[in-house]
Amino acid sequence: MPIIEYLQPLAVPFAFVLARILGLFLFTPLLSSTVVPSQFKALFAFLFAIAIFPGAMRHGFPQAAVLDLATIGMVMFGELLIGVVLGLLAGLPIAALQMGGFIMGYQMGLGLAQAYNPEMDGSDDVISQLLFFMGIAVYIAAGGLDSVFVALLGTFERVPVGAFTSQQVPLDLYVSILASGLELAVRVATPVLGVILLALLAMGFVMKTMPQINILSVGFAAKIVAGLSMLTVSVGAVDLALREDLFVTLDQVLGWVDSLGGSR
Repeated sequence: MPIIEYLQPLAVPFAFVLARILGLFLFTPLLSSTVVPSQFKALFAFLFAIAIFPGAMRHGFPQAAVLDLATIGMVMFGELLIGVVLGLLAGLPIAALQMGGFIMGYQMGLGLAQAYNPEMDGSDDVISQLLFFMGIAVYIAAGGLDSVFVALLGTFERVPVGAFTSQQVPLDLYVSILASGLELAVRVATPVLGVILLALLAMGFVMKTMPQINILSVGFAAKIVAGLSMLTVSVGAVDLALREDLFVTLDQVLGWVDSLGGSR
């Protein structure tokens, strides 16, 4: 059939484009969620690949006629790696916020209050889950997904299919964003940790002055109430800190994509 003869030479280049897009679905917040049905994610990636394939063809493809199976596998891995790098870099602020929630929950004594988190396909404490879903909401509202897709489209202009190498993986950028993420986790958890420290000091004085009081049972509830109260008060500051770090991270990701054009 004429249509099959026309599409057959485009099958391998289309698979390369699809692989770059599928890499984005491995670590990008919300796209990598197990709550979203796999059929929907596969259909979305396939339709997105169809939409950008004509534009990607203008920047050239390896000749499928001269590619053997091993070379095709290496090119597919390189394309998948581009999407993985973008998704991993863009998702670090959300992971940092979740780490801050884990620190707060552990210090409040909620480490044993584990619940299944369908987004991460694992168990988390309740504070960590609360901040994780808050981070997802801020990520969407701040245009995080839009920026990631814009960055992915930019890679097709600056890195033709099959031209990405391991030397272009931004390890220094990853370390920088990871360090800023650890700082974000500490900044988010500091108000709650400060209140819990004051509560522990107060319980220490009470235990020494009134030993007849069962300070363990009273103090356990006091830490939770104090921590949750401070978290409620500081929600606005958490949102501001996350937005600031998220905007900086997305700017760095877009800057890395822009720099790929000069590294060819």
